[in-house]
Amino acid sequence: MPIITVKVIKGVVLTSDEQKRDLLKKMTDAFISVVGDVARPYTYCIIEETPLFEWSIGGQPLPDLPFLYGPDYAKMHADANAIMKAYVESQSAAPAPEAKADDNVPAGGHDEWSSKAQDIWAGST
Repeated sequence: MPIITVKVIKGVVLTSDEQKRDLLKKMTDAFISVVGDVARPYTYCIIEETPLFEWSIGGQPLPDLPFLYGPDYAKMHADANAIMKAYVESQSAAPAPEAKADDNVPAGGHDEWSSKAQDIWAGST
């Protein structure tokens, strides 16, 4: 029995019962288009609505809409994008670590990946 769940802020994203019904139908239809109509009677779709200010992005309780288009959030995105870009570029410039035949872990083990990622995220590279 597949269960498809969508979580939204109550009254912010889905603002009408009609939108909710449309979303439930389309979620089911999308799933069935992949797995086949035999699963339709067993496919559950659930919309979970979280009350206002009981969730956050970047530690900021939402929906603080001015925060989402303001300079603090933009800086968070810019900083995260710069870190990710540096990481991706470092990975494409570095030779791929050797993998063990049995589990595709680099010769240095998971610690090698973890160490590189920590250095980049900390801005040490």
